[in-house]
Amino acid sequence: MIQEKLDLLKENKVIDQVAYDYSQEALAYLKKKKIIEEDDDADVLITHLAMATARQSTDEKIEGVDDAILAEIQSDSHYGQAKELWDELKAFAPAEFETNEEGYFHLHLVTLLQEKQ
Repeated sequence: MIQEKLDLLKENKVIDQVAYDYSQEALAYLKKKKIIEEDDDADVLITHLAMATARQSTDEKIEGVDDAILAEIQSDSHYGQAKELWDELKAFAPAEFETNEEGYFHLHLVTLLQEKQ
């Protein structure tokens, strides 16, 4: 499903080839690190990653994660690992992400790591 979603986003010019390629690389990386087994396991994260990558070239801004939710994920036992994983993913990103985007990536990654248990 995530592959079809990414294809549709690209075909409809919501994301460009760069965002599409980065999304594919991120999926492969998450599989290699054994964070996910199937592409669809990371559907929400990868969709957000593709859209956020596209937003960086348009200067579109989003609101950050609500403070209460941010506090909740920061107190989660998976937060440190999620932050490290995000640092690894953004190291090969084609763009720098706004701070407001990063809170969502931490949230998605904490959720993925919780589901992996």
